[in-house]
Amino acid sequence: MPVAPAQQLDVVNQAARYFAHHFSEDIELEVMASSIGVSAEWLDLCFDHCRGKTPFQALQHFRLSRLFEGIAEHPQSTLQQQVHRCGLASVMAANRLFEELFGIGLAPFRRVCRRAAADRLLHHRCP
Repeated sequence: MPVAPAQQLDVVNQAARYFAHHFSEDIELEVMASSIGVSAEWLDLCFDHCRGKTPFQALQHFRLSRLFEGIAEHPQSTLQQQVHRCGLASVMAANRLFEELFGIGLAPFRRVCRRAAADRLLHHRCP
């Protein structure tokens, strides 16, 4: 078992790569831990020491960041589509978490992104 902080950070980084490849799927902590060669308990401890949060909290943060990026890049997609692509349970639950993290709800954020996309299109057409 790794015990040095650098080795713990390596475990967290491996988990982050796993998140990046599987964030849209249901992720079970035990399966993820096994796939990177550690126990679920050790994975939890590494996250606590390195990030001050649980692997589930880190995954939720990752998913919400992807949701932010997805809405910003594709504001015409429905919120349901965006939430589903990020592996989040529901628009209502995602909205609450998104607002806690970013300080704005999903619908207002999407409206801002739609306006920004329209402005970019308008400025692109103007000489």
